[in-house]
Amino acid sequence: MNRRVWLRAAATLGLALVASAAHAHAQLQSAVPPVGGTVAGASELRLKFSEGLEPKFSGLTLTAEGGAAVAIGPVTVDPADHSVMVIRIIKPLAPGAYSVTWHAVSVDTHRTQGSYDFTVKP
Repeated sequence: MNRRVWLRAAATLGLALVASAAHAHAQLQSAVPPVGGTVAGASELRLKFSEGLEPKFSGLTLTAEGGAAVAIGPVTVDPADHSVMVIRIIKPLAPGAYSVTWHAVSVDTHRTQGSYDFTVKP
């Protein structure tokens, strides 16, 4: 009977460790411009993650319709909230569809990536 108790405890602990490790990655929670949204214009991108980021190892690309790269500034984090990636857009965005492809390295060194689209209205 003691052996069963130990096996169950070990299995429960193992599942708890796996579950907590899955939540240790920086996941995109919100963005400005918003995921799938339509905006009048944008001078910067602000991506909010579930954890603090390492800006030197995080970044993104912004592409216009047709795949042309859009000039952006360096990656920074919001000084008041290190889970917010901030990237300045160099020139005003023309009306059309845009894609953001991001990668983020959290302060615990886990890397995640993803993408989303938004539209600038005429």
